[in-house]
Parts: sequence; structure tokens; C-alpha cells
Amino acid sequence: MLPKFKWNEVCADADAARGLAETLNLPLPVARVLVSRGVATPAEARRFLNPSLTEHLGDPCDFPGVRIAAERLWKAIQDERDIVVYGDFDADGVAAAAVLVTALRRLGGRAEVFLPVRDPEGYGLTRAALERCLRERAGLPGMLVTVDCGISSPEEVAYLTRLGVEVIITDHHEPNGPLPEAAAIVNPKVGAAPGAEHLCGAGVAFKVAHALVEIGRAKGWYRGASLGGELLVPTGLATVTDIVPLTGENRLLVWNALKYWPRYAGAGLQALLARAAQQTITAPDAYTFGFILGPRINAAGRMESAMTAFELLMTRDRDQRDQAAALAAQLEAFNGRRRGVEERIVLAARKQCGLDAEGATFNGAAVVVGGDGPHAGEEGWHPGVIGIVAARLCDATGRPAAVVSFDQHGAGRGSLRAGEGYHALKALADASEALAGYGGHARAAGFHVRPGAFDLFKRLFCKACSRQAAAAGGCPSRTLTVDGWLEPEDLTLELHREIQRLAPFGNGNPVPRWGLRRLTVKEVRPIGASGQHLLCVFERSGRLLPRGVWFRNGCEVEALRSAQGPLDAVVELRENTSGGESSVELQIVDVGPSARS
Repeated sequence: MLPKFKWNEVCADADAARGLAETLNLPLPVARVLVSRGVATPAEARRFLNPSLTEHLGDPCDFPGVRIAAERLWKAIQDERDIVVYGDFDADGVAAAAVLVTALRRLGGRAEVFLPVRDPEGYGLTRAALERCLRERAGLPGMLVTVDCGISSPEEVAYLTRLGVEVIITDHHEPNGPLPEAAAIVNPKVGAAPGAEHLCGAGVAFKVAHALVEIGRAKGWYRGASLGGELLVPTGLATVTDIVPLTGENRLLVWNALKYWPRYAGAGLQALLARAAQQTITAPDAYTFGFILGPRINAAGRMESAMTAFELLMTRDRDQRDQAAALAAQLEAFNGRRRGVEERIVLAARKQCGLDAEGATFNGAAVVVGGDGPHAGEEGWHPGVIGIVAARLCDATGRPAAVVSFDQHGAGRGSLRAGEGYHALKALADASEALAGYGGHARAAGFHVRPGAFDLFKRLFCKACSRQAAAAGGCPSRTLTVDGWLEPEDLTLELHREIQRLAPFGNGNPVPRWGLRRLTVKEVRPIGASGQHLLCVFERSGRLLPRGVWFRNGCEVEALRSAQGPLDAVVELRENTSGGESSVELQIVDVGPSARS
């Protein structure tokens, strides 16, 4: 048996870790994780463990462009101009639109929302979506402010400006060309205050809303209550769902969104959680945001119109419970449809790239294609789910994955996901000869393949990913971080609960993973409907460890049973509450022959 990943042990200053453990009364393994993640002093640790909005949230006007944007928005409010908030169809864009529309309306603005439709209008500030936006209105708006898009749309901004519409851009995507000539640009990729470099679109909208209130109060234009609470929950939800790093102000926003969920989550989100979880969850966590609520909000824009998700986020009052329940049911139905379409395409994509074949290899990246044009798969591929399919291929192969869907005219729309150590946009830039356009982040991006250029794209993209892997010394996504090595007596429920103080976990602040040495297999058996998971019990020196579960590795049952010699394992600690009692459980991540046999 070989480990599936290369294990990299984290280095942490031992003296600093002991100092934190003694000063803050923390278990040494927890202190070690803090130090290894750059939280090395007691003051930094206190801030990390108890992030306060009043003490730690930065002045919004320290963020480049925010003051200008807020002042121009206040001028539009005072002039009673119509303001269109132009969002996006994913969870981040929908949440960002809800944040800014809510703030503007509370401050007396005449704000309305416009969300593009994925097919046929496409992502971002496109000419097709703009024409519908203007066509559906009785007249031109006085101002259009984008959220979660617009930084790569200079031509569309120029078009609006010629029509006499003032444009403000708020976004967080990488610009891939000249910046738009807008009245204001707020984007952490263009310039950011310390700690706010990785805000998502909703986080940027929250900054602008915060500045609107602060400037309004300072000038005597607003004397109402703070808006922070009702804007915080959708911002935190979007921050987790958009997989931006949970560090700096992102951690601050998500930590407090979870803390204040019971008080500020509106009727719509409460109904969605109740519908999705099929049970009462009194204390949502980052997993709830990212894997229960986020996909359902995303599903509306993937399968039909994101307006359903926007309306749910805007449904806040208790007397709107019937409306909230109806909207939640619609999102649940969209998500069910999305899952069915996704599974069909995933099976076809795995078959196309030979992922399930013995000895499957990938030349730099996994690239698959479907649709109705040239290079078509057997069935059409829904453009609303190709991003999820790309993410699943990326996870399965450990390499960047690009999924392209062609329409009947031969135009190819693609979605890309890349793991740790890769840069999606740089790889697309190296393949730009075959592209009509692209945009996104280092880990996720969208693109359009020129008609007839798929083979060229695949060749250039795979070469670019191979170069990135070579520069990183191998396949960077197939490495596994080990935060420290534990002894059997360390594996307690108390340690697990202390580790939870480091939450919320996600990108940039992953769940700590621990190494266990020189184990022998006491019991292993398949579990799950088709035996796809394993229940494992290890022992060391006659001492049984807590039971472990190895998800999606049922195929390893015989290898574990016949293992010769001791094994090492990498695990996460979990709390098992089955049977009405709590106990610690191991979630197995990887297993291999002991390095100290």
C-alpha cells in the first residue's frame, strides 16, 4: 500500500508554540497550529480566537476607491436618481447584490437589482445582459453599480458612459486588460487595505455599505440604526461559498456571521436551512454555509434565474414565513435538478478523460468537452454545472481541470478549477491564442474557446499546467499537509473541542490534520450503501485508537487487511454524537507504510 499523497509536515517554532500554550492555556498541538499559520504572539492569538467587529474591522475608507464610490452613491441618493445594482448569477454575486441593495434602500436610495441569466447572456457585465437591463426599464438609470463583476468590461462601461449612465465598479476578480474608465473602482486585486486583500464580491459590497453609513452619519445624512447585522450573514455566507481565504477580514466576517446567525439570519435563509438540512441546526458552521446553503443559492442561477435566490435573501421578516418557505422549496427543487444533471455529466467526463481506467495519467491537466458543436460528447452538457464538474475532476485527478461545453453554433464556454500550487488565470493567459475571453481567480476561472480552436486550447493549456507543476517541483495538488504528530492518548474529545476554537475552517485555514505513527489494523470493514467507505480500528502497543472512517476508499479494504508491518495515517478529529453520547472519531485522510518501521 502506498499513500495517495506526499505528506509535508508543517514546521512551527517550538518556543513560540510553548509560549502561546502557557500564556493562553491552550493544548500544545493547538498552539503549534496557530504558530505555523502565522499567529505567533498572544495578542495575535487573542484576536484570532475572538475576532471583534468593533475592535478589528478596518475603516472602510482606508480601502482604495471606497470613499469615492460611497460619496458618488450618496450624491445619487440625494439627487433621487435611479440606481441599478448589477450583480452576478452565483451565490457571491447574489449575496453582494442583496447587501448593497439593502443598504441603499435603508439609506433612502431608489435601488433596484439586475442579475444576468447564465445562458445566453453569460458571466459579468456583457452587452447582451446590458441591453436586456436597459430594455426592461422605462428609462436609463442615473447610475449603475456592479457587484462581483465588471473589472474586465471596459467596453461595456464605455458604452454606458456614452449613454449618460454613471458607472461604479465593485469586484474582486483579476483584471485581465485595461481597467474600465468608471467613476470609481473598488477591487482588492487593484488595491486593498491590509487584511482585506482577499475579500469576495459580497465582502467588497459590505465595505461600500459600511462606508455609506459612516459617511452618512458624519455628514448628518443618516441617523438610523446600524446596518451591520442584517448585511453580515449574507456576506459571511458568500465568503465561504466563494472559497476565498478565511484569513484577515474574511475570517472576521465569517466568524461573526456565524456568531450572530440566530439574531440576524432572515426568514428566507432560516427556511432554506430548515428545508435543506431536514432537521433543526441551531449553530451553523462554515460547512453549513459552504455545502448546505451555498450550493442551493448557486443552483438558482445554474438552472434557471438567480432572482429566486436574491428574493430569498431579501425575505427577512418573520411575517414573511410563507413566502420564505415557498422560495426555499424552489431552491431545493433547483438543487435537485442540478445534482441529477451534474452526475450525468461527471460520469461522461470521467469516461472521456479515462479517469476510471487502470493506470490513468494526465498530461498536465484534465480537459474534457461536450455539447452540440464539433468535439461534442454523446449528450449536451448544461453550462450551469460545468464548473462543479471541473471541481470534481480537479479533486479526483489532483490537477487543474477544464470543462468545455459547445453550443450548436460551435461556440465553446468553459469553466476551470485548479488546486493548491496552480494559477488558473496564468494558465489561461498562456492559452489565450485559442480564447475569445477569460476571467476569474487563481483557483477558478471561466473562459470562451474560439470556434474550431478546442484542440489548440487543450494543447496550450496542458503545457501551461505542466510548466506550473514543474516549477513547483511536481504535482502540487497531490501533497498533504500534516500539522503535527499525535500520540494515542492525545486523541480526546477535549482536544477536538479546543481545535474547534480555530474555526471557521476553509480555504486558507484548513481543518488541522494529524499524523499517527506505527499503527496496526485491528478491524476494517466496508460501510455505506455500496461499501464505498471503510470503518477502521487501529491499535498501537496494545492500545485501541478511536474508530476511524475512511470515506470513498472502500477499494482499500483488502490492502489494509493484508498490510505487512506498521502503518502511518493522517487523520482529522471529529465529534461523533450517535447514540446520544459524544465521542471523538477519526476521519482518515491517507494511510501508508510507516516511515519508522
